[in-house]
Amino acid sequence: MAANYMNGAVATLDRPNVERLAVAEIVDEHPALTANKKYRWFILIGLVVSAILEIMDTSIVNVALPQMAGTLGCTVVDIAWVSTAYFLANVVFLPMTAWLALRFGRKNYLVASVVIFGISSLLCAFSPSLGYVVLWRLVQGAAGAALISTAQAVLVDIFPSQQQGMVQALFGLGLVVAPAIAPLLGGWIVENYSWQGVFYINVPIASLAVYLIGVLYKDASTERSRDSAGKIDGCGIALLAIGLGSLQYVLEEGQRYNWFDDVWITRISIIAGLGIVSMIVWELWPSNKNPVVNLRVYANRGLWSAVVISFMIGIGMYGVNYAFSVFVQHVLQYTSLKTGQAMLPMGIGALLSLAIVAAISNLVDPRIQVVVGLVACAAGSWMLGFSTASTGLENTWLPLGLVGFGAGGSMLPVMISGFAAIKTSQAADGSAQMGLGRQLGGSFGIAIINTHISQMTDFHRAMILQHLILANQTFTHDVYRIAGMMMAHGYHGPAARNAALALIEQQVGQQSAIMGSNSAFQLVALMFFCCLPLVLLLKAPRAGAGDRPTMH
Repeated sequence: MAANYMNGAVATLDRPNVERLAVAEIVDEHPALTANKKYRWFILIGLVVSAILEIMDTSIVNVALPQMAGTLGCTVVDIAWVSTAYFLANVVFLPMTAWLALRFGRKNYLVASVVIFGISSLLCAFSPSLGYVVLWRLVQGAAGAALISTAQAVLVDIFPSQQQGMVQALFGLGLVVAPAIAPLLGGWIVENYSWQGVFYINVPIASLAVYLIGVLYKDASTERSRDSAGKIDGCGIALLAIGLGSLQYVLEEGQRYNWFDDVWITRISIIAGLGIVSMIVWELWPSNKNPVVNLRVYANRGLWSAVVISFMIGIGMYGVNYAFSVFVQHVLQYTSLKTGQAMLPMGIGALLSLAIVAAISNLVDPRIQVVVGLVACAAGSWMLGFSTASTGLENTWLPLGLVGFGAGGSMLPVMISGFAAIKTSQAADGSAQMGLGRQLGGSFGIAIINTHISQMTDFHRAMILQHLILANQTFTHDVYRIAGMMMAHGYHGPAARNAALALIEQQVGQQSAIMGSNSAFQLVALMFFCCLPLVLLLKAPRAGAGDRPTMH
């Protein structure tokens, strides 16, 4: 596309000196494209590896939490801070990645983030107590914020427009496949080695990413461009940390403390609301010449509509992952390794859809691809909503495959459509906002689904218990029948009856949990369907529009 624009510009100019000036200006506008032409495919591998590093670490550690709690001598409630700390720092730093990349240069910022991520992983493994693990997880989350948004901005710079569909599909592998593979890998490591292994594995991955990016990637930033970031927006950073940090805390801890019934959750929610509103006002204030978060990019309909859809997809994707993990681990009593095996079809489905999207990205309206992907996600989630106590791995392959296929087939086209009108100079801001939308959507999704499962499990339990009374002859008959079976196994008198009631109680708990999980899957399906009208807000990339890729 850039080449066509150059040829057209040259053809319409009369004077040779003006012609050379016009061509020079267009070439100089994107020097990274020429500077990285030789090694850009190797750089792509490094960027994919860095994305896998960040996405994988959000889920692989969860598998090791029970073993970590035992080793570090803390409760199940306390060990949850290992995950909470990571998301807290990640959400706070995500909106700042565009400014940080501009201030320090994309290469410097990206390489430093990968290095810090690897070092903090080692320090997590070496930590003697929970407090130290939480501290280094905060550092890890802050460093991980750049590994997707900044990496995507680099891809826009170093690849021509005609290759963006394929390149972004390859990059999408890290976003979609890693969450499906991470539980399997984490379960295998924990069962065969120790919880420290889930942190050790980050070191060689980070080393590969540092080499491919640090050695091969040539940053086009200059001292002048870095100075254009201006002074540090201390007020904006503080308001951002208070607002988004408080919001993330509420989403992570709300269910544990029964939401607004707890005075501290209520207070922190108010702080979150005030912080976010104040941050928005300050970042848009006319006298703030160097905002740490460029919210003015939301003037583009393509961006804000894509962010909203990314938010909704994040709710659905993280929601179905969480609901499925709860179902197979706590209801069906799957081990961590078996849970990882059960989620493999998601990765396979995502691989298939990304391959298709890469092949048809320049042929089919991306909005059609988004619709197909969302419908596939909704169908797979709805099918999972009919699970039973006898559900096996073979029964979940197709539903999970559909969810993975839909996620891979909708995420990339949303980016293509959403960023169709954004300039190349806004790529980092756009990527950061997309990442924030997806991450916050995931946090909201887990909070919503966790609360929904808990409430619906209690609801179905209460409904079942209404019928388990002595006036119900069927129930009374079953109690006597089971008590007779207990007597055959050595129980006598009241002990046999109590054992029968305990067995029925266990069955009630299992059935109510199954129905609670099924209700959550069906709710996720409805969320995906609710995204469909939002697709009408997206913009289709116009052929020949702009001087650079329409996808950022």
